[in-house]
Amino acid sequence: MPGKFPRQYEILLKKADADLALVQYVLTLEDKPIDIDIVFFHLQQAVEKYLKALICYNGVHFEKIHDIDKIITVCRNNSIDLPEYIEVFIELNPYAVEGRYAVISDDMDDAEGYAKLLAQLRVFVAEIIDSEH
Repeated sequence: MPGKFPRQYEILLKKADADLALVQYVLTLEDKPIDIDIVFFHLQQAVEKYLKALICYNGVHFEKIHDIDKIITVCRNNSIDLPEYIEVFIELNPYAVEGRYAVISDDMDDAEGYAKLLAQLRVFVAEIIDSEH
């Protein structure tokens, strides 16, 4: 019998976890050989994928977007619960595209703060999916 195919929200959750794990690993390195904007790109990607996992889990169809603010709006328009701090992540929007081609930030402390908040978002999303799964 063939294996179980993962649902889209499971794929997004796994990919978001990989983005978060990469950021957390880089932040442990003494001499950070990775460009800070790459770290911020993966922070942005993780937020985007965690939110999209919630949207998919709730069976909501959405257009292909990378704007965290718009993704939050999709969640709210569909009565999907979000944590109070979610709007902080809107600040990561420039890293979806522009951050790959320009220097936007050089503050690793900001990355560490986002990573901690992102770990909380991961728990928030997992609790919703796991409790109803």
